[in-house]
Amino acid sequence: MRFLCLPGAYGSSDKFQVQLAPFVKELTEDATATFHFIDGPCQAVPPEGFEDYFGNPPYFRFIEPDKDVEKTQDDDILARIREFPDGETPEDTMRELMRDGIATTHRSGARALKYLTKIMQEQGPFDAIIGYSEGATVAATLLLHEQRRFKKKGVKPMFKYAIFFAGWPPMDPDSHAMILSDESEAMIEIPTCHIIGSLDPYVHGSLALYNVCDPDTAYMFDHAKGHTLPRDKDTVKELGDIVREAAKTYGIH
Repeated sequence: MRFLCLPGAYGSSDKFQVQLAPFVKELTEDATATFHFIDGPCQAVPPEGFEDYFGNPPYFRFIEPDKDVEKTQDDDILARIREFPDGETPEDTMRELMRDGIATTHRSGARALKYLTKIMQEQGPFDAIIGYSEGATVAATLLLHEQRRFKKKGVKPMFKYAIFFAGWPPMDPDSHAMILSDESEAMIEIPTCHIIGSLDPYVHGSLALYNVCDPDTAYMFDHAKGHTLPRDKDTVKELGDIVREAAKTYGIH
C-alpha cells in the first residue's frame, strides 16, 4: 500500500516524516506500506504566538487566504482558534468557528487540488492518502473531488483508503465552503480511519470530518491525547494492525 502524506499547516515533508516516524517504521518493516511525503505549495509564516509551536522554518501550507482579498492576520483560522467554541454538536462548533469565514473558503482550495492532482499524475500512483490537521482537510477535499470527477468524466479515483490524523471537515470542491453532515449529503465513500485525541481542544473538527464519511467503512481510533500524532509503541502497533486489517479486508496492496 503506497501512501501520499500531507502535513499540517506550517509543517513540511521533513517535519511530518519525523512526526509519523514510529507509524512509518511499523508498516514498512513488514512491507505493508510505503510513504511519500510532500510539502504544501504555499510558503507561509506562522501567526503571532505560534512561532515556537511549529519548530524551525521553512513552513508550508496547502490553504491560504486569497491574495486579492484584503485580510488581517487575525482573520486566519489558526490565529482565531485560541478561543475555540464548544457547540452542542461538532457541526454547531464548526459553524460558530466559521461564522466570519476562514481560509478554507477561499479559491486557494482549487489551487491545492490542482497541485495535488499534478503530484498524483507525476509521482503516483498511490493506493491511499494520509493527512494531518490541515492536510487531512485537504486530503478529504481531494477525495470528494475524485468522486465528483468520476461521476462527471468517468475518471477512476486513485485512492482506495484514507487515514486522517486530527482532521477537520473537507471543503466543497466546487464552492470551497466547508461541508458539514447536517447541511450536505456529500459523503466520502472510500474506507477511512480517523485518529482522534479525546484531549484535543479541536476534537469537534475531527468528529465533524468523521460524520461526512461512509459510516459503514469509517473507523475511529482515540489515542486519548491532544492535537498530536501517536508515538508510543503499543498505540502505534495497534494502529498498524488496523491498517493491515483494512488492506486485507478491502484488497489494497
